[in-house]
Amino acid sequence: MRVPMVTVKRMPEPGDRRSQRSFLREIREFVKGSHRPRLIIDLSRVEQLSPESIDLLLECVDHAERGDCAVSVAGASDQAAVILELTQMTSVLDMFPSVAEATQGCQVHDFESTTPLHAA
Repeated sequence: MRVPMVTVKRMPEPGDRRSQRSFLREIREFVKGSHRPRLIIDLSRVEQLSPESIDLLLECVDHAERGDCAVSVAGASDQAAVILELTQMTSVLDMFPSVAEATQGCQVHDFESTTPLHAA
C-alpha cells in the first residue's frame, strides 16, 4: 500500500505581501507538479485571521481545486477557528487540531525546509 504524500505549508503573516505572493506561487507549483496532492496549511502561529488571510486561503483553495488537491488547515487558534466557521471556510477546508493529527499515517514533506519527514 502506498503512503499518501502530504506537504505542510505555514500561513504567511498578514500584511506581508511578498510572503503572500511567494506562498501562492509555491502552492501553484506544488499543485501543478503533483498527482492528487494533499496540502496542509499550518495556522499554529496565527492568532487571528485577517480578511486578507481569508482571501489568501480562498485563493489557495481555488488553485488547489484546479489540480485535484485536498487542502486542510491545522493548528488554528480558538479565535482563528471561529473566523473560519463564520466565513464558512470550514465547508471547503478540513480542519485538524494539529499538524501531527492532520498528517497521521502520511509521508510528510515540509515545504519550508524541503526535508522529508515521516509522521508518527
